[in-house]
Amino acid sequence: MKRPLITIGIATFNASKTINKSIISALSQSWRPIEIIIVDDCSSDGTYEKLLKISSKYNEIKVFKNNKNYGIGFVRNLIIKKTRGEFLAFFDDDDESLKERLELQYMRIVHYEKSFKKSSLIICHSSRKVIYPNGKINIEKTLGSNINCQSPFGLSVARRILLGKNLKDGYGACPTCSQMARISTYKAVGGFDNKFRRSEDTDLCIRLAIKGAHFVGINQPLVLQRMTKTFEKNLDIEFKYANLLLVKHREFIKENGNYEFCLNWLKLKYKFYKREFQKVIIHFLKLMIKYPKETLIRLFQSIRTIKINIDYLLFHK
Repeated sequence: MKRPLITIGIATFNASKTINKSIISALSQSWRPIEIIIVDDCSSDGTYEKLLKISSKYNEIKVFKNNKNYGIGFVRNLIIKKTRGEFLAFFDDDDESLKERLELQYMRIVHYEKSFKKSSLIICHSSRKVIYPNGKINIEKTLGSNINCQSPFGLSVARRILLGKNLKDGYGACPTCSQMARISTYKAVGGFDNKFRRSEDTDLCIRLAIKGAHFVGINQPLVLQRMTKTFEKNLDIEFKYANLLLVKHREFIKENGNYEFCLNWLKLKYKFYKREFQKVIIHFLKLMIKYPKETLIRLFQSIRTIKINIDYLLFHK
């Protein structure tokens, strides 16, 4: 049986110090055939020149460059447009993937399609080994990693992401750096939202969930994610797009929960990561008085991920 072409998509911007390892991990994948599409978002640090030099040695690699910086949502959509593969897996420009990543994610998707399929939309993520600049390491799980049952799907996933609702086998993140799906899955929701320079992956997953997608996962950490500081990875920009996410999906939130509480919980998290601890206490007490049930649910969820939250706090010190 002929094996399908899998496209590896890498969006990059000013990553001259890390892009080599990302490309090596893409070329080292055990799966063949592959193509590697790299889109440079108008780097100014020599990344594009380095890409041209590397790509000249490998037929699998195709490099494109934007004439100005459009942002990650736009770049990921360009990768979707350029993709020839039946499947698309995103690699980040500062991460590395285990050589068996494509193989395992392909098998997970196809096996699920045969065993539990109730939707043509299936998206797969894996757990990640997250390495912080101070040497701290976390294993961050993904949802849908129980292979013996139907994975989380549909509106319940959207409620989990936006409202923090409990969901069986629904604990964990779904970042693009560990993501793979059929190209038809991405196209079914029109790809990514060009407006988002952060949280574009979360927005995509919300829209897929609303459309009924199934979220399958792999418990094994297949991605080595290095937490690097860039211009768009600062708290103010993170908060801006996290807030935009809530605004964009406010009608869904209002229909399924409390929109004002969601906005206020996000503000509380922002103050926490900004280390404004007195304001955090005051804000938390106000939430407890006004939204006791919602606040306690979110608090218990935060305690569950306390190590991740503290490491993220220290990362933004």
